[in-house]
Amino acid sequence: MKVDNRLNTAKLKIFYMIMLGVIFSLLAYYFFEDKDADKIIYKSVPFVIGLLVLTYFSFLIRKSNYFYLEYIGKKITIRFYTAHPIFRNYKAIEIQKTYFYDYEIKKSLLGLRKDLQIAVKTPKGKFKYPPLSISLLNKEQYQKLIKILDELKKN
Repeated sequence: MKVDNRLNTAKLKIFYMIMLGVIFSLLAYYFFEDKDADKIIYKSVPFVIGLLVLTYFSFLIRKSNYFYLEYIGKKITIRFYTAHPIFRNYKAIEIQKTYFYDYEIKKSLLGLRKDLQIAVKTPKGKFKYPPLSISLLNKEQYQKLIKILDELKKN
C-alpha cells in the first residue's frame, strides 16, 4: 500500500515557477517602461505585483510538500521534500512496523495546513518525528493514509 502525491507536487512546482516569472516580468515592465505611456496600466502594475506576491507567500506559508508513504512487509518508507522549486531538501524515513506507535494529524491556518507527526516506540524509548506536511494530499490520498496509519496503530 502506498500514498503518493507526485502529480499535485508537480502542478504546484509549475505554479511557483510561473508566478515567479510573472512577478519578475511585471517588475521589469514597471521599472523600464516609459512612465508617461499608459498611466492606467502603469499605475495598476504595483497593485497586481502586490497581489501576486501575497498569493505566492500564502502558498509558501501553507508548506506544501511532496509526500510518499509506502508500507510493504515489515517497514514503512516515507519520502518528502518541499514543492518549491528552489532550495529543495530531499529526505526519507524508514520505520520498522514493530516500532510504529502512534500518529497525530495537526491542522492549522483554518485547516489549510495539515501536518502528520509520527511517534515510534523503540527499545530505547518513545520518539516523535518532526511534523511532515500533508497539505497537498487530496481526499482519496488522505483517507488512504489514515487507513494505513490506523492499520499500523492496531498492530
